[in-house]
Amino acid sequence: MNFNEIIGQRDVVEGLKTLINSDKVGHAYIFYGPEGIGKSTVAKIFASILMCDDNTGDKSCGNCQSCRLFENGTNPDFGILECKGLSIGVEEIRNLQHDICVRPLYSKRKVYLIRDAEKMTVQAQNCLLKTLEEPPEYAVIILAASNYEVLLETIRSRSVRVDFKKNTFDEVKRFIVKRVGEDFEQADFIASYADGVIGRALRLMDSEGFKELRDKAIDAVIKLSGSDFEDIPNISVMFDENKEDADSMLDIMLLFYRDLLIARKSGNEKLLINSDKKDIILKNTSRFSTGKLLHNIDIIEETRRNIKQNANYQLAIQVMLMKLQEENA
Repeated sequence: MNFNEIIGQRDVVEGLKTLINSDKVGHAYIFYGPEGIGKSTVAKIFASILMCDDNTGDKSCGNCQSCRLFENGTNPDFGILECKGLSIGVEEIRNLQHDICVRPLYSKRKVYLIRDAEKMTVQAQNCLLKTLEEPPEYAVIILAASNYEVLLETIRSRSVRVDFKKNTFDEVKRFIVKRVGEDFEQADFIASYADGVIGRALRLMDSEGFKELRDKAIDAVIKLSGSDFEDIPNISVMFDENKEDADSMLDIMLLFYRDLLIARKSGNEKLLINSDKKDIILKNTSRFSTGKLLHNIDIIEETRRNIKQNANYQLAIQVMLMKLQEENA
């Protein structure tokens, strides 16, 4: 496995390569960053290199017994601990501790990846602390976490924090194009909507449900540009039926209003996020004044804040729809 496979995260990759090449690998790391940013992917590559008999610092050899077993997912010297319920409990950590006491069978090191480490109970974290205080010389434990502050200070102080930053738009788009080809019409939209998280882009690419949700949200924007309220009840029902995805629908509407604003102000199609919907955007630009578009963007942001502050969901959505439908400012 090869660090060069990673798109973005240059600081993370270079830092880990330096540790390997200088033989200064520690016993515990916290890989911290948004869900889907690539923490587990980098952790697996890091583990494969640490365990390899003949690594070059940036990749494993792929030929030694450790590498062959790792590629097949059967190397007993690498373990993944995942949350199978609401939390990771003491028993799972004790099983890890029992296994970590056995010296590696086929590799130079034993490496353990704990995914969603913030889901460890306080008792589980205190149990793990015993291993972090006196780790075997061959062991490396990687905690992948999206919420750093939930981890106990005693855990944080005994681990090296590695921060994963959001990818750039170009990096996410490069990942999309590499995966599905340059002809993929939704590449720009998904790259923008993914907000720098490649895992999120991957889920969107594979989600037929999201594509349908996007079409419904854009259709709602167009219908709300009319002069009466007849469509509001149906759109309100759509929001009720997709309550779990309300944040996504609001995001889609925001980005579409943003594109209408760009098209109205500059007419530059290359700046459109919803580039695959440019015909719809250009056709409907004249329905909105610049002031109305800016006002609608503010309305959606206000609605999002109200919902997060536990306002009545149905009422918040209905008020938003009526405000969005009001005549151009």
